[in-house]
Amino acid sequence: MIGWGSQAPRIGRAVGFAPLLILAVVVGALLPARVGAEHWAPPRTVYVPSTGHTTDGLFLQAWRDHRALLGDPITEELAAKTGYATDPKAAQIVQYYENGALVYLPDEEPDAQVQTLDLGRQALDLALAARPPLALQRAARRTACSPSSTDCLGFAETGHTLRGFFRDSWEAGDGVRWLGQPLTEAYRAADGSWLQYFEGGALRARAGGEPEPLPLGTAAAKRLRLATGKIERPNGIPVYDETLFVAPPEPEPVLEPSLGPAPGAVPDLAAQPVVTPWTIGSFGPGPQRGDYQEIVVSISQQALWAYEGGELVIGTSVSTGTAEVLETTTPVGQWSILTKVDVQDMEGTISDEYYFVEDVPDVMYFDNLGNALHGTYWHTNFGAPMSHGCVNLPLETAAWLYDWAAVGTAVTVVP
Repeated sequence: MIGWGSQAPRIGRAVGFAPLLILAVVVGALLPARVGAEHWAPPRTVYVPSTGHTTDGLFLQAWRDHRALLGDPITEELAAKTGYATDPKAAQIVQYYENGALVYLPDEEPDAQVQTLDLGRQALDLALAARPPLALQRAARRTACSPSSTDCLGFAETGHTLRGFFRDSWEAGDGVRWLGQPLTEAYRAADGSWLQYFEGGALRARAGGEPEPLPLGTAAAKRLRLATGKIERPNGIPVYDETLFVAPPEPEPVLEPSLGPAPGAVPDLAAQPVVTPWTIGSFGPGPQRGDYQEIVVSISQQALWAYEGGELVIGTSVSTGTAEVLETTTPVGQWSILTKVDVQDMEGTISDEYYFVEDVPDVMYFDNLGNALHGTYWHTNFGAPMSHGCVNLPLETAAWLYDWAAVGTAVTVVP
């Protein structure tokens, strides 16, 4: 039986779909990061190698919950007029999967903002218009459950019923939302399998097997001439693996060294060990945003940690801004590497004081105010604030990070 998960009931379906100019749309920011462990968050976007496309945000969540029904993504997200929104002229964010298509409706209730397009209705209309077999013609006629039937679920709105294994699968997979109501009766196809059309898809059951979805998403994407070819995995986006969504164990606490009680002192049995989790050599604050690669800088600890796939790859002491004035304060917040320069002269004036530093190596700007991660040869006082707002790094660490972190890598500065 198909396990599709449990979601809120469908609010309603539209019957029309009009393709629009395909746009590159990102939904990742629509889904707040879910935090399993204290310093961990799962990825918001993944790359699915079987079909060569990404899925992210709310679509990623729906796909993971209902992969058996949807199949894998066969397009990137695009903008299209679906008729599902209040404004029929407005375009919605849509993504096609092997067996269906998802649409994002931000004006709906939170648990109904992702719905399936009516690909089953579209496929049935095309089949009925193309000299359908007699069995399909009969299955498309309206019918109802007989009063004596105990295995029949009727739908007055569409005039069809559900019975047997199709009903079992539909109910187990919350079909009211992900498939919608039946548009035909179950009927025997020419190859001996049983078929039934629904608003959002169609199910096939072969002899001795459980119902499986038909690839209506693939057929619809081909009919609409959508771009379904595989894309290269975007930089920083992990390959899908369900283990990416399993929170890692919390790091062991780091205990401060103790010389033991003074001679003659009475031990304090209620005393607890002092925990210092954010020290160099520990796991640090952990990834903050769920990106596959992330650099985290702590102002209070004057330290930096870099993570890849939720694992610590490097940690070091740094020097952030002295914070004597606003211009010398390293900004706390969520940033990303915008530009990289292998070597650069830096100069400016702060509080009427001019400065010039020649040949600064491995410069990685992370905001539009001129703040950067970079190598530092003019001091070794790492672990104390020293800069004009940049993050000063030891030379070897800066060179390593410059090679490791591509443009777009997440940079998070915490207090």
